[in-house]
Amino acid sequence: MIETISLREIYSILKNKIRLILAITIVIMIITALISYYFITPIYQTSTQLLISQKQSEVIVDSQSIDIDLQLVSTYSEILKSPIILDQVISQLDLEMSYQEMVEKVNVEVTENSQLLTIFVTDPDPAVAVGIANKVAEVFETEIMELMNIDNVSILSPAVVLENQTPVSPNPPLNILLSAIVGLIIGAAIAMILRYLDTTIRVEEDVTDLLNLPVLGAISPMNDEEDIPVNEPIAFKRREEQEW
Repeated sequence: MIETISLREIYSILKNKIRLILAITIVIMIITALISYYFITPIYQTSTQLLISQKQSEVIVDSQSIDIDLQLVSTYSEILKSPIILDQVISQLDLEMSYQEMVEKVNVEVTENSQLLTIFVTDPDPAVAVGIANKVAEVFETEIMELMNIDNVSILSPAVVLENQTPVSPNPPLNILLSAIVGLIIGAAIAMILRYLDTTIRVEEDVTDLLNLPVLGAISPMNDEEDIPVNEPIAFKRREEQEW
């Protein structure tokens, strides 16, 4: 019974404060939209795909050699983000950034049960992202022969600059949707807080809840028409007493 009354009271509070809740939600959504569209720098992403294959001199391909290549793919993914590769990329492209800044831009993904490596690069400038991705692939293809004495890396699909490319972040529609949810939660919380801070007694239940006192009686509302018949005889009697 208590839970039913409590839920009903919550519903009543939220219903009475619906304008406040909606106003808070709309304000938060507008602020989020302005920040997403005008204050956050767009980030673009591009990718280059590498193929880890057998050496050209090997004609027979058995399951054991394929397993070895799959193991190499995992090793190569670590080498791709190592200083020996990325430092050369920074130097050759004449980029003003540190290795740590570069490694945060580069991400390598291994396609499961395949011999493919995908290099993802993010940057505020899509052309710079493309340049970094392709240069990482080129440097890696050259350096891996000296490091591993194996010539089994080839660039499958280089990165290209796309027209009207869409940034990967921020995502304004998603941000606005999330802000609407957050706004409703904040608005509801503020409505509940305001209600419980308000000690004004409006109904009989408020006397019991706020003062912890029983209600002994209630005065019914009276209009002017009901007051006239009651007050007139009293006034008439008082005038008679004054005349005496």
